[in-house]
Amino acid sequence: MLRTWTETHYKLEDEDWLYIATHEEQNAASLVCPGYARDGEGFSIHFTPAHIEMLEHLVGALRIIKAQEQATTDYKYPEPGKFSQLLN
Repeated sequence: MLRTWTETHYKLEDEDWLYIATHEEQNAASLVCPGYARDGEGFSIHFTPAHIEMLEHLVGALRIIKAQEQATTDYKYPEPGKFSQLLN
């Protein structure tokens, strides 16, 4: 397994191709973003069952963000011409 001592940051685009690879012999799975789909900047993150709780928290955080985005984009502001009363 490759080890690195530097922090690496990848920003995924909505259209980035991702897939899951399972490693039954290692009791693990990987999130793979192939390099040929990202101009040579691919990566793979190897997870084990010990990571499930943290991954569930990540998914939960993303669901909250998605709900907040939908709440702001779905809100319809009242049109000013539809109200006859003005506040003084």
